[in-house]
Amino acid sequence: MAINGSINNMHNCCGQSFNVIKCWQWNIKQFIMFQSNRTVEDKYAVLILNRPITQNPEFIKSFWNNASVRITVDGGTVRWDTFLNQLPEDVQNTIKLPDFVTGDFDSITEDILNKYRKKGAKTIRTPDQNHTDFTKGLIELNKYCQEVNIQLDHIVAICQNSGRIDQILGNIQTLHLVKEKNLLNPNTKVYILSDDSISWLLSPGDHVINIPEETRQHRKAWCSLVPVGTPCERITTSGLKWNLDNQELKFGEIVSTSNTFDGSELVKIKCSHLILWSMIIPNLISQ
Repeated sequence: MAINGSINNMHNCCGQSFNVIKCWQWNIKQFIMFQSNRTVEDKYAVLILNRPITQNPEFIKSFWNNASVRITVDGGTVRWDTFLNQLPEDVQNTIKLPDFVTGDFDSITEDILNKYRKKGAKTIRTPDQNHTDFTKGLIELNKYCQEVNIQLDHIVAICQNSGRIDQILGNIQTLHLVKEKNLLNPNTKVYILSDDSISWLLSPGDHVINIPEETRQHRKAWCSLVPVGTPCERITTSGLKWNLDNQELKFGEIVSTSNTFDGSELVKIKCSHLILWSMIIPNLISQ
């Protein structure tokens, strides 16, 4: 969870000293990796976007049912219905309905839309073409949470960072808009889950990321730090195989892709500008 409030002129988690805005702590283990034995009751929402669901069905079932809010976004409803139809009928009956289905409905069939309406799922059409269905889904989620008085700790969009590059960049744009346009409660964190990787934005300041043991010890463990929207003028890290020491990340210069971990439980990052952090979560994909 985020540590709120300004922290000025402090020595950061990486041993450097310059003005910072906030310090965040990130730990995905309790709400992503330990679904069958959850001990921390973080409230989270799941959005299903319009890409194939590749994760292990056992994970998806528990992750969906344990969520505080469940949403399918336009063609993501078709993907969700396909996923459900692959499960035994008695298991299908244990899966909770979406709290609502949203989108401009240009990629969902009328049959599927009516199917979920008849089951009792609320449908919200969002025809505005100035934003993607992902962005509009988050806006509707924020309205819903205000209506039912739920404060979410996390929001996870299940999608794919492969295929059309414009859609991949559109997903990153949505993460950026959450920050720039204050689309959500500032204490709610938003993640993109794609296959066996997870990504989120790091705002300017200090970040302490707890790296699960399964990730650290994986033989193909990887992580990346990519500047978003503007170069990151200064970034310092610890806990990586190839650390950065008050360096600049910039397209056309250095961008830290295909990095990995040095075995430490914590990765510490201090950045002056927005960074997209991504890392592997082993064993999420169906084999």
